[in-house]
Amino acid sequence: MEEIERLANEYADLFINSIEFKKLITLQKEIYEQLTPKIISFKTAEAKYLEALEYKEYYPNFNECKMNFIDKKKELYDNELVKEYKRLENQLQIKLDTDFNLLKKSISNKFALTKIINLNL
Repeated sequence: MEEIERLANEYADLFINSIEFKKLITLQKEIYEQLTPKIISFKTAEAKYLEALEYKEYYPNFNECKMNFIDKKKELYDNELVKEYKRLENQLQIKLDTDFNLLKKSISNKFALTKIINLNL
């Protein structure tokens, strides 16, 4: 059991010390520093939209609320920092899923494998 724990820790160390993971952390900090107002604006619009969605037939100006949410989301997600962050996040998730599927296969063929989704961001 100690050997498994050692290997898991070794894998985690390799993962968090990888260039891709370090870049993801750096991007996260840059996004927070540079885009906080846009994130707050997006989250506010999202909350209003979700509230309006629940009562959309009766909610005054529902379409205006919806379009505001769409605009704020597009404004945030079209930012190059966010695009790079999402691309790296997807790349790292694929690596994790692939590695865990290999581990599952090596232990037993009875484990369900994780479906790997490449978003091609």
